[in-house]
Parts: sequence; structure tokens; C-alpha cells
Amino acid sequence: MRRILAAFVLLFSAACPAAADNDWHAYANPRFGYILDIPPGFEVQGEADNGDGVSFHANDNGATLSVFGSELVDGDFEIDVNDRMATEREDQWRISYSRVTSAWASFSGVRGEEVFYTRAIALCDGSAAYFRLQYRKSRLTSFDGVISRMAEALRPSEGCQQTPVAAAPVAAPN
Repeated sequence: MRRILAAFVLLFSAACPAAADNDWHAYANPRFGYILDIPPGFEVQGEADNGDGVSFHANDNGATLSVFGSELVDGDFEIDVNDRMATEREDQWRISYSRVTSAWASFSGVRGEEVFYTRAIALCDGSAAYFRLQYRKSRLTSFDGVISRMAEALRPSEGCQQTPVAAAPVAAPN
């Protein structure tokens, strides 16, 4: 009987990740021309009136996800990212990790019991696409895989011939 139970548990646990993979869905933004895979459990909370993006909320864990595009000032991706990090600092976030290149950027921060991770990519028309995931610090390790998948999945829509964006290492906030 124990062997049957152990086999059932093993089979069930092996099937769960596959089912979770199928629950991801793509969000495509026609205004800025980017696509991002959205994790299961995140429901749309609102869409920007100007078509920049959309916000999501996960009721089961309280996480929030913002997905948006941005027009770049003077077409400079790195300045846009650095300005966003400065805004986070003004909002009392301590930036614990940042990596900024001309094609992609990742940064994360901590404020009290909350953490966030932001990923951005330069798009081919002088704009950028971002996602920002905020969640409780106690859920840090449970979001590692989610963040890795989302960071790899943020991409320009078809037709944008931007230089391929290398996947960045995901660093957890301290």
C-alpha cells in the first residue's frame, strides 16, 4: 500500500508543474509591440487608458504585476531605466540589484516586508517594454522560477528586428 501511495504522490507531483506551465498566457501590447508570458493566478486589474500596458493581481499571494511600454527620452534606454530606479529610490525602495545594458535591464529592491523585480528591454522603435513584479519578502524563493521565466519571455512582437536580448541572471533582493 505504501508503494502505491508513494507512486501516486510522485506521479501527482510530476504532473503539477506541467499543468502549471500550461496555465501561463501571453499578453501582447499592440501600441508598443511587446509580448510577455503572464503566470497563472494573475488576473487583470486594469488597463492603461493610453494603451501603455496593464496591471495584474494574484489573489492567492497578494503579488502585483505591472506590464507597460515607455517612450524613451532621446531614444536612450539606459537613461530611462536609471530614471525609473531613481523613482523607486524616491519611493523609499532600497535597490539591491541592478544590471543595465543598452538592450536590457534588470533591477530589484526591498522596502520593509515587500520586494520587487523589474525587467526591461529596448524595443526597435525608440521605446521600451517593462514588467514590475511586487510581492512579499516571505515569498522570495517561490517567485524565483516565475521571475526567471518572465525575464526570458519579455520580448518584442513579430517584426521588430532588435538585437537579441540575452537572459540576465536573476538576483534576489536581500
